[in-house]
Amino acid sequence: MEPGYIKANAQVIAASVIYGFAGIFFLYIKNMAAGPVVFCQLLFGFLVLAAYLATAGKFSGSSRIQLRGKRKAMLLLGAWQAGVMLSYYTAVNFTNVSMSVLLLYTAPLYVLLIAPILLKEKISTKNLVALTLSLIGVVVVVGPVNLVSGTTGSGYLYGVLMGLFSGFFYACIIMTSRYLRDEYSGLEQLFLSTGVTLVILLPFMLQISSAVLLENLPVLLFLGVMITSLGSILYFTGLEHVKAQNASVISLLEPVSAIFFAYLILNDPVSRATLFGCILILASSLLMGLESESKT
Repeated sequence: MEPGYIKANAQVIAASVIYGFAGIFFLYIKNMAAGPVVFCQLLFGFLVLAAYLATAGKFSGSSRIQLRGKRKAMLLLGAWQAGVMLSYYTAVNFTNVSMSVLLLYTAPLYVLLIAPILLKEKISTKNLVALTLSLIGVVVVVGPVNLVSGTTGSGYLYGVLMGLFSGFFYACIIMTSRYLRDEYSGLEQLFLSTGVTLVILLPFMLQISSAVLLENLPVLLFLGVMITSLGSILYFTGLEHVKAQNASVISLLEPVSAIFFAYLILNDPVSRATLFGCILILASSLLMGLESESKT
Protein backbone atom coordinates (compact mmCIF):
# COMPACT_ATOMS: atom_id res chain seq x y z
CA MET A 1 0.00 0.00 0.00
CA GLU A 2 1.43 3.38 -1.00
CA PRO A 3 2.44 5.80 1.78
CA GLY A 4 0.36 8.57 0.18
CA TYR A 5 -2.76 6.41 0.31
CA ILE A 6 -2.14 5.55 3.98
CA LYS A 7 -1.62 9.23 4.78
CA ALA A 8 -4.86 10.20 3.00
CA ASN A 9 -6.85 7.59 4.93
CA ALA A 10 -5.28 8.79 8.17
CA GLN A 11 -6.34 12.35 7.32
CA VAL A 12 -9.97 11.35 6.77
CA ILE A 13 -9.94 9.30 9.99
CA ALA A 14 -8.48 12.21 11.98
CA ALA A 15 -11.03 14.62 10.49
CA SER A 16 -13.96 12.34 11.36
CA VAL A 17 -12.77 12.07 14.97
CA ILE A 18 -12.24 15.85 15.19
CA TYR A 19 -15.79 16.46 13.90
CA GLY A 20 -17.07 14.26 16.71
CA PHE A 21 -15.89 16.81 19.30
CA ALA A 22 -18.17 19.63 18.04
CA GLY A 23 -21.19 18.87 20.21
CA ILE A 24 -19.05 18.10 23.25
CA PHE A 25 -17.19 21.41 23.23
CA PHE A 26 -20.37 23.34 22.46
CA LEU A 27 -21.59 22.37 25.94
CA TYR A 28 -18.61 24.22 27.45
CA ILE A 29 -19.89 27.51 26.02
CA LYS A 30 -21.44 29.74 28.68
CA ASN A 31 -24.20 32.35 28.26
CA MET A 32 -24.32 32.08 24.47
CA ALA A 33 -27.16 30.74 22.33
CA ALA A 34 -26.55 28.48 19.35
CA GLY A 35 -26.75 31.32 16.79
CA PRO A 36 -23.86 33.45 18.11
CA VAL A 37 -21.78 30.32 18.72
CA VAL A 38 -22.21 29.14 15.13
CA PHE A 39 -21.37 32.59 13.78
CA CYS A 40 -18.15 32.87 15.82
CA GLN A 41 -17.11 29.29 15.07
CA LEU A 42 -17.56 29.79 11.34
CA LEU A 43 -15.90 33.21 11.39
CA PHE A 44 -12.72 31.91 13.06
CA GLY A 45 -12.72 28.84 10.85
CA PHE A 46 -13.30 30.91 7.73
CA LEU A 47 -10.31 33.17 8.50
CA VAL A 48 -7.96 30.22 9.07
CA LEU A 49 -9.27 28.47 5.96
CA ALA A 50 -8.73 31.66 3.93
CA ALA A 51 -5.12 31.86 5.17
CA TYR A 52 -4.54 28.20 4.21
CA LEU A 53 -6.01 28.67 0.73
CA ALA A 54 -4.00 31.87 0.21
CA THR A 55 -0.80 30.02 1.15
CA ALA A 56 -1.74 27.27 -1.30
CA GLY A 57 -2.18 29.89 -4.06
CA LYS A 58 -5.91 29.31 -4.43
CA PHE A 59 -6.75 33.02 -4.78
CA SER A 60 -4.67 33.65 -7.89
CA GLY A 61 -4.19 32.15 -11.32
CA SER A 62 -6.63 30.37 -13.59
CA SER A 63 -7.66 27.85 -10.90
CA ARG A 64 -8.43 30.46 -8.24
CA ILE A 65 -11.49 30.11 -6.05
CA GLN A 66 -14.39 32.16 -7.32
CA LEU A 67 -18.10 31.90 -7.89
CA ARG A 68 -18.68 30.30 -11.27
CA GLY A 69 -21.82 28.48 -12.34
CA LYS A 70 -24.69 27.18 -10.20
CA ARG A 71 -24.61 30.22 -7.93
CA LYS A 72 -28.11 29.69 -6.58
CA ALA A 73 -27.14 26.20 -5.45
CA MET A 74 -24.09 27.65 -3.66
CA LEU A 75 -26.35 30.11 -1.84
CA LEU A 76 -28.58 27.21 -0.84
CA LEU A 77 -25.55 25.28 0.43
CA GLY A 78 -24.75 28.18 2.75
CA ALA A 79 -28.34 28.25 4.01
CA TRP A 80 -28.33 24.47 4.63
CA GLN A 81 -25.07 24.80 6.57
CA ALA A 82 -26.62 27.43 8.82
CA GLY A 83 -29.64 25.18 9.35
CA VAL A 84 -27.72 22.05 10.22
CA MET A 85 -25.39 23.73 12.71
CA LEU A 86 -28.10 25.73 14.47
CA SER A 87 -30.45 22.76 14.78
CA TYR A 88 -27.66 20.34 15.81
CA TYR A 89 -26.34 22.56 18.61
CA THR A 90 -29.90 23.25 19.77
CA ALA A 91 -30.53 19.50 19.90
CA VAL A 92 -27.37 19.03 21.98
CA ASN A 93 -28.66 21.67 24.41
CA PHE A 94 -32.02 19.98 24.96
CA THR A 95 -31.08 16.29 24.73
CA ASN A 96 -27.47 15.05 24.76
CA VAL A 97 -24.53 14.61 22.39
CA SER A 98 -25.15 10.92 21.70
CA MET A 99 -28.78 11.34 20.64
CA SER A 100 -28.10 14.53 18.68
CA VAL A 101 -25.29 13.09 16.60
CA LEU A 102 -27.33 9.98 15.80
CA LEU A 103 -30.31 12.08 14.72
CA LEU A 104 -27.90 14.11 12.57
CA TYR A 105 -26.93 10.87 10.84
CA THR A 106 -30.51 10.20 9.77
CA ALA A 107 -29.56 12.32 6.72
CA PRO A 108 -29.46 9.29 4.36
CA LEU A 109 -33.07 8.60 5.35
CA TYR A 110 -34.13 11.99 3.99
CA VAL A 111 -31.96 11.57 0.91
CA LEU A 112 -33.72 8.29 0.25
CA LEU A 113 -37.15 9.92 0.60
CA ILE A 114 -36.37 13.04 -1.44
CA ALA A 115 -34.16 11.62 -4.22
CA PRO A 116 -37.00 9.78 -6.05
CA ILE A 117 -38.89 13.08 -6.27
CA LEU A 118 -36.05 15.43 -7.22
CA LEU A 119 -33.67 13.06 -9.02
CA LYS A 120 -36.25 10.56 -10.31
CA GLU A 121 -34.27 7.70 -8.77
CA LYS A 122 -35.96 4.36 -8.15
CA ILE A 123 -35.97 2.89 -4.65
CA SER A 124 -34.06 -0.40 -4.62
CA THR A 125 -34.35 -3.29 -2.18
CA LYS A 126 -31.17 -2.08 -0.47
CA ASN A 127 -32.76 1.37 -0.12
CA LEU A 128 -35.82 -0.13 1.56
CA VAL A 129 -33.63 -2.10 3.98
CA ALA A 130 -31.69 1.08 4.82
CA LEU A 131 -34.94 3.00 5.29
CA THR A 132 -36.31 0.37 7.65
CA LEU A 133 -33.09 0.20 9.68
CA SER A 134 -32.95 3.99 10.02
CA LEU A 135 -36.59 4.34 11.09
CA ILE A 136 -36.28 1.59 13.70
CA GLY A 137 -33.00 3.12 14.92
CA VAL A 138 -34.60 6.54 15.39
CA VAL A 139 -37.53 5.06 17.33
CA VAL A 140 -35.16 3.10 19.58
CA VAL A 141 -32.83 6.05 20.25
CA VAL A 142 -35.57 8.63 20.85
CA GLY A 143 -37.68 6.37 23.03
CA PRO A 144 -41.33 6.95 22.09
CA VAL A 145 -42.42 6.11 25.65
CA ASN A 146 -40.59 9.21 26.87
CA LEU A 147 -42.37 11.38 24.33
CA VAL A 148 -45.83 9.98 25.08
CA SER A 149 -45.50 9.98 28.86
CA GLY A 150 -43.99 13.46 28.94
CA THR A 151 -41.67 12.49 31.81
CA THR A 152 -38.70 14.12 30.08
CA GLY A 153 -40.43 17.48 29.55
CA SER A 154 -41.27 19.55 26.50
CA GLY A 155 -37.62 20.50 26.07
CA TYR A 156 -36.80 16.89 25.22
CA LEU A 157 -39.36 16.80 22.42
CA TYR A 158 -38.04 20.13 21.10
CA GLY A 159 -34.49 18.76 21.15
CA VAL A 160 -35.57 15.64 19.27
CA LEU A 161 -37.30 17.74 16.61
CA MET A 162 -34.19 19.90 16.23
CA GLY A 163 -32.08 16.74 15.89
CA LEU A 164 -34.35 15.48 13.13
CA PHE A 165 -34.17 18.89 11.44
CA SER A 166 -30.37 18.73 11.57
CA GLY A 167 -30.54 15.40 9.73
CA PHE A 168 -32.85 16.94 7.13
CA PHE A 169 -30.57 19.93 6.54
CA TYR A 170 -27.56 17.60 6.39
CA ALA A 171 -29.38 15.63 3.68
CA CYS A 172 -29.92 18.89 1.77
CA ILE A 173 -26.18 19.57 2.03
CA ILE A 174 -25.39 16.09 0.66
CA MET A 175 -27.67 16.47 -2.35
CA THR A 176 -26.65 20.07 -3.10
CA SER A 177 -22.96 19.19 -2.79
CA ARG A 178 -23.40 16.33 -5.26
CA TYR A 179 -25.02 18.76 -7.68
CA LEU A 180 -22.09 21.19 -7.31
CA ARG A 181 -19.16 18.77 -7.39
CA ASP A 182 -18.63 18.95 -11.14
CA GLU A 183 -18.21 22.73 -10.79
CA TYR A 184 -16.48 23.17 -7.41
CA SER A 185 -14.07 21.07 -5.32
CA GLY A 186 -14.92 20.20 -1.74
CA LEU A 187 -12.76 22.96 -0.26
CA GLU A 188 -14.20 25.48 -2.71
CA GLN A 189 -17.72 24.52 -1.67
CA LEU A 190 -16.78 24.81 1.99
CA PHE A 191 -15.11 28.21 1.63
CA LEU A 192 -17.78 29.83 -0.53
CA SER A 193 -20.75 28.37 1.34
CA THR A 194 -19.26 29.39 4.70
CA GLY A 195 -19.04 32.96 3.42
CA VAL A 196 -22.74 32.76 2.55
CA THR A 197 -23.57 31.30 5.97
CA LEU A 198 -21.72 34.12 7.74
CA VAL A 199 -23.80 36.70 5.87
CA ILE A 200 -27.00 34.85 6.83
CA LEU A 201 -25.99 34.66 10.49
CA LEU A 202 -24.60 38.21 10.71
CA PRO A 203 -27.57 39.46 12.82
CA PHE A 204 -26.48 37.06 15.57
CA MET A 205 -23.29 39.12 15.94
CA LEU A 206 -25.44 41.82 17.57
CA GLN A 207 -26.26 39.41 20.42
CA ILE A 208 -22.64 38.93 21.46
CA SER A 209 -21.24 41.14 24.21
CA SER A 210 -17.47 41.61 24.45
CA ALA A 211 -17.39 40.16 27.97
CA VAL A 212 -19.18 36.95 26.95
CA LEU A 213 -17.05 36.67 23.82
CA LEU A 214 -13.81 36.91 25.82
CA GLU A 215 -15.08 34.40 28.38
CA ASN A 216 -15.79 31.81 25.68
CA LEU A 217 -12.98 32.71 23.28
CA PRO A 218 -10.79 29.61 23.90
CA VAL A 219 -13.67 27.21 23.18
CA LEU A 220 -14.87 29.24 20.19
CA LEU A 221 -11.35 29.23 18.77
CA PHE A 222 -11.18 25.48 19.22
CA LEU A 223 -14.48 25.00 17.42
CA GLY A 224 -13.46 27.34 14.60
CA VAL A 225 -9.82 26.42 14.12
CA MET A 226 -9.86 22.70 14.93
CA ILE A 227 -13.26 21.66 13.58
CA THR A 228 -14.31 24.12 10.88
CA SER A 229 -10.85 24.65 9.36
CA LEU A 230 -8.38 21.92 10.36
CA GLY A 231 -10.96 19.12 10.30
CA SER A 232 -12.27 20.21 6.92
CA ILE A 233 -8.80 20.68 5.41
CA LEU A 234 -7.77 17.19 6.53
CA TYR A 235 -11.02 15.68 5.27
CA PHE A 236 -11.18 17.26 1.83
CA THR A 237 -7.46 16.97 1.01
CA GLY A 238 -7.49 13.35 2.16
CA LEU A 239 -10.66 12.63 0.21
CA GLU A 240 -8.82 13.39 -3.04
CA HIS A 241 -6.80 10.18 -2.60
CA VAL A 242 -9.29 7.94 -0.79
CA LYS A 243 -11.85 5.69 -2.45
CA ALA A 244 -15.35 7.05 -2.01
CA GLN A 245 -16.61 3.82 -0.44
CA ASN A 246 -13.77 3.86 2.08
CA ALA A 247 -14.64 7.45 2.95
CA SER A 248 -18.28 6.44 3.54
CA VAL A 249 -17.13 3.86 6.08
CA ILE A 250 -14.56 6.11 7.75
CA SER A 251 -17.02 9.00 8.13
CA LEU A 252 -19.06 6.83 10.50
CA LEU A 253 -16.27 7.41 13.03
CA GLU A 254 -17.78 10.86 13.66
CA PRO A 255 -20.91 9.71 15.50
CA VAL A 256 -19.07 6.79 17.11
CA SER A 257 -16.30 9.03 18.44
CA ALA A 258 -18.85 11.66 19.56
CA ILE A 259 -20.72 9.05 21.63
CA PHE A 260 -17.47 7.60 23.02
CA PHE A 261 -15.93 10.93 24.04
CA ALA A 262 -19.25 12.24 25.38
CA TYR A 263 -19.28 9.20 27.67
CA LEU A 264 -15.67 9.77 28.78
CA ILE A 265 -15.70 13.56 29.09
CA LEU A 266 -19.31 14.44 29.91
CA ASN A 267 -20.37 11.16 31.55
CA ASP A 268 -23.27 10.95 29.08
CA PRO A 269 -25.06 7.69 29.76
CA VAL A 270 -24.93 5.15 26.94
CA SER A 271 -27.85 2.77 27.31
CA ARG A 272 -28.39 -0.47 25.44
CA ALA A 273 -31.13 1.26 23.47
CA THR A 274 -28.68 3.98 22.39
CA LEU A 275 -26.12 1.40 21.30
CA PHE A 276 -28.73 -0.65 19.42
CA GLY A 277 -30.16 2.43 17.72
CA CYS A 278 -26.63 3.56 16.89
CA ILE A 279 -25.90 0.27 15.11
CA LEU A 280 -29.13 0.45 13.11
CA ILE A 281 -28.75 4.11 12.06
CA LEU A 282 -25.08 3.74 11.12
CA ALA A 283 -25.79 0.51 9.22
CA SER A 284 -28.44 2.42 7.26
CA SER A 285 -25.96 5.25 6.57
CA LEU A 286 -23.36 2.75 5.42
CA LEU A 287 -25.77 1.00 3.05
CA MET A 288 -26.87 4.30 1.53
CA GLY A 289 -23.31 5.61 1.25
CA LEU A 290 -22.00 2.53 -0.50
CA GLU A 291 -24.95 2.36 -2.91
CA SER A 292 -24.84 6.03 -3.87
CA GLU A 293 -21.12 5.86 -4.58
CA SER A 294 -21.42 2.64 -6.59
CA LYS A 295 -23.95 4.42 -8.83
CA THR A 296 -21.50 7.26 -9.52
